[in-house]
Amino acid sequence: MMAEGFVQRAFIIGIVIGLLSSILSLFIVLKRISLIGDGLAHTAFGGLALGYYINILPLWVAAGVVILGSIGITKTTRSSKISSDAAVAIFLQLGLASGIVLLSLSRGFGINLESLLFGSMLLVSPDQIFYAVLVLGVTLALILAFAKELVYSTFDETQAKASGLSTWFFDYLISVLAGIAIIVSIPIVGVLLISALLVLPTLTSAQISNSFRQTVILSPVFGLLSVILGLIASIILDTASGATIVLVGLAIFLITLLVKRTQRTRLPSKFGYVRT
Repeated sequence: MMAEGFVQRAFIIGIVIGLLSSILSLFIVLKRISLIGDGLAHTAFGGLALGYYINILPLWVAAGVVILGSIGITKTTRSSKISSDAAVAIFLQLGLASGIVLLSLSRGFGINLESLLFGSMLLVSPDQIFYAVLVLGVTLALILAFAKELVYSTFDETQAKASGLSTWFFDYLISVLAGIAIIVSIPIVGVLLISALLVLPTLTSAQISNSFRQTVILSPVFGLLSVILGLIASIILDTASGATIVLVGLAIFLITLLVKRTQRTRLPSKFGYVRT
């Protein structure tokens, strides 16, 4: 099956998505806004439902809705007494409820809803690959351009504010980039599972890395490993690509967690190894 065009396209966009999500994962996890992926994913579902309901470029409509949602979540968190998880929950429920209502009003959109929610290699087109590569290129360019500022505001936002850094700009930037990443990731991972890829790579690399630099290096490695092994497993098992990728990512995370725990249970001493 590797000779089939749709499989090759799936691996190309999978590699792009693996890199994109793992790069954004660094800032999402370290800034402790991991739930934003879930909020934006459900907002994307509402946006897609709206696009299919009015029958006008569903992915573009969803992209606009997600961008507005990411701005709304960030603004709500920064300008009110609402906590970040509560702000995410509000937009999550809004997107999910809106999508379900529009779905019921239209009696279905005439599409395979399961593929939309959980991902399917058959949905990948050359245009989607182009947009995914474009989003990856823009994301890398922005992160490299503001690398010092992003790292500073991520690790010590209070000190960054005191030094005159506009931390609000970088909060909006990461939020909007995460929303766009979710849209281009829908063909492979689906609406409801992309949030896992925005968390697992950095969470996994943090288990075995000893510095931020190591985390930066290992996060894309684990992201790519999850996507490639997940796609291969989905072909062999004939399962939904998104769900399989997430399960593989979780398996890798559990393995690294077990390795870390095993290493911690034994410490070197002059008498051999002792249990901690």
